[in-house]
Amino acid sequence: MDKIRFFINMAIAFLIYPFNKQKFKNKNIWLIGGHAGDIYNDNSKFFYEYMLDNHKEVNTYWVVNKDSKVFDKIPGEKLERGSIKNYLYYYNSKAIIFSHSPSADIAPFNFIVPILNVFHKNVVKVYLNHGTISFKKRKPMNGTFKNQIDELIKSYNVATASSKFEEDVMVDDWGMDKESVCIVGNARYDNLPTNEKAQTKDILYTPTWRDWIKFDSGNFTNSDYFKNIMDFLNDENLNKILKEKDVKIKFYLHHLMHEFIDDIKENITGNQIVFLDKGVTLATEIRKSSANITDYSSVAIDFLYMNRPILFYQFDIDKYKEEIDSYIDLDNGIFGSLAYNKDEAVHKLIEIIENDFEVKEDQKNERDKFFRYNDNNNCERIYNCILGKISK
Repeated sequence: MDKIRFFINMAIAFLIYPFNKQKFKNKNIWLIGGHAGDIYNDNSKFFYEYMLDNHKEVNTYWVVNKDSKVFDKIPGEKLERGSIKNYLYYYNSKAIIFSHSPSADIAPFNFIVPILNVFHKNVVKVYLNHGTISFKKRKPMNGTFKNQIDELIKSYNVATASSKFEEDVMVDDWGMDKESVCIVGNARYDNLPTNEKAQTKDILYTPTWRDWIKFDSGNFTNSDYFKNIMDFLNDENLNKILKEKDVKIKFYLHHLMHEFIDDIKENITGNQIVFLDKGVTLATEIRKSSANITDYSSVAIDFLYMNRPILFYQFDIDKYKEEIDSYIDLDNGIFGSLAYNKDEAVHKLIEIIENDFEVKEDQKNERDKFFRYNDNNNCERIYNCILGKISK
């Protein structure tokens, strides 16, 4: 039903577009969104708030689903994703800024409609990404549309990167024009401290999603994914140390797998495990946490930026290589601590805790590879990059 409503609304917006030109005359409209209008997080969030605070001369709007749980948390002016007003403002905007894609975050399906896709061609399209390019090779969620998605990515006028490593992936692997890639840093890193003690002794656990589980009709609780995570979180020795040291593990299940969170909650035996809601401001939890446990999430790069310890618990590495693969060499390029099974993960996490969250040298040595800048001025550089594209 949503698709039908979107197509009707975009058609209506197109029909009334000529009669609303005067209303939008001399307005500098930028639309920003992320996570298909459902979640207020990541690079888009921080760039949006930077714009509200620093560039009031720009008419900045956040695009959000009307039923999003975070709707009321979002400051500034909002547009309901897929509404007539959303499409009308899109047709009159100078820039659209997104973390996933224009269709997911800004104007659903508009780029694929003949005649209407002229607006996609005319606006400056800015891809912020929702994380650092690292442990997931890009692939479409639906392989049928691979060629269209490849062409869509090549149409972006700006793609932000934090390093030459990311630029090389975008140009050499994704086929983007080098002129469109700006090494400016991630917007969300402006919110992160460097070489600063964490506010808590909490450890943030962020396992990433698996599409072979997400779209499998089988029982989630029978999956190796579930069993390996539960064996780790319920380990008696680990929970004993967590209690003795007054350390909590804050567990954030990837938003694309959040439908399974109750299966995990119902099987937890340790009382030092805290579950984070799907709509939590993850950047706040990252900033507060002393260490990160993950498998292949780019959240690890945030902890690398902050110079805080990381434990990679990669219990299904062979399957992951086969299904997803990584731009970072999973055999030789991993920084921090690495575990392939529950016992190794428990041992290495206890080691991190007992060493008072000291960072390993090999992790410190990797920072220059991933960050050209370390000055919390990323949003300003992104803004200037967009401005330069608009002026052309």
